[in-house]
Amino acid sequence: MALKGFIELLRLERLAKSRKAERQPKPAEQWQGIAFEVAGETFVAPIGEVVEILSVPDSLTTVPLSKPWLLGIANIRGQILPIADLAKFVNQKNTGPKSKLLVIKHQSLQVGLLVDRVGHIKNFFAHQYLPKSLAANSPFLPYNHGHFEEGEQSWPVFMPSLLIQDPRFLQAAQ
Repeated sequence: MALKGFIELLRLERLAKSRKAERQPKPAEQWQGIAFEVAGETFVAPIGEVVEILSVPDSLTTVPLSKPWLLGIANIRGQILPIADLAKFVNQKNTGPKSKLLVIKHQSLQVGLLVDRVGHIKNFFAHQYLPKSLAANSPFLPYNHGHFEEGEQSWPVFMPSLLIQDPRFLQAAQ
């Protein structure tokens, strides 16, 4: 008999907790991205598409007969990583002496993208997102997926997965 009472108390406790959880406001959906600069423009890349951020390796092995934007390959912790200059790929110039590598991955392909600067992790709420793209003449337009508004600042979203799927990017040989 005492056991039935105890089980009933557990059931009531679970019921009370579930009702309390239903009454609490749900947290607003957030999006996180890595802020970076390339060719004088500022972007955010989805945090899930950036594997890591590295300093530019001291030694790169050049790849013969490759396009000028493919800077070479580097051995990073025992893995061969192709290094591509993002600004050169879109026919722009790097502006920063503090270049970094954004290591991106899509499916089985992993690439280090040379960018001018890497900032910090940016947090945005879903209501800050606007599907409006970059200007039609922007060389980054094919890799843009809307932007986030934060006060007066606009943060265009750069999608590494779109870059890695671009046939021009996949054809690094001359």
